[in-house]
Amino acid sequence: MPRRHSCRRLFRGKIQIVNPALTVILFALAATCSAQLPRFEDHPVTKIFMGTPAPPILATPQQRLYRTRIREGVAKGAGVWRDGQEQPGPNFAGHYIIIEWYCGSPCAMNAVVDAITGKIYGPPMSHGLDLPGIAPGDPAPCARWGPAIVKFRIDSRLMIVEASPDLPEDKINYRHYFLWENNRWKLLRRIPLAPCAPQ
Repeated sequence: MPRRHSCRRLFRGKIQIVNPALTVILFALAATCSAQLPRFEDHPVTKIFMGTPAPPILATPQQRLYRTRIREGVAKGAGVWRDGQEQPGPNFAGHYIIIEWYCGSPCAMNAVVDAITGKIYGPPMSHGLDLPGIAPGDPAPCARWGPAIVKFRIDSRLMIVEASPDLPEDKINYRHYFLWENNRWKLLRRIPLAPCAPQ
């Protein structure tokens, strides 16, 4: 008959499991998370806009305040990143132009402009055009305050945002998976990010 805690030591002490029940739960959670994480390929866009973008419609006071950034992004590609370089034209979901700019540390902003209609939208988790921040890791020296990390592609409606949604109260960073659907952001999934390791 096996001893009560015989599974604590496997492979003759080479691998040690502190709590077998916790280990099983963690492995199951990891398998579930990786199996269900949204991918860019899961939300494809088949048509890419190739024409001249419509002039942006500056509808809010904040959009008018940053009119030069937005207009230059649409017309000249300033702050419009695609394939690792600034260039004009859509860079998200087939016909949207995401314009990025910084407004101090750790401030960053995004405008999502529909190249067909000129209508302007804010990024997910935003108030207007402001991006949320990302909190420093624990211990603090291993990461710094900064703007959210945003990933997107021209051929997909998925956007991935790494940020802490409730700064400064909550300093936990998450990876958020948003789907652009019917001119709105839909949160598909949110997973906590591991704290960074000390340097």
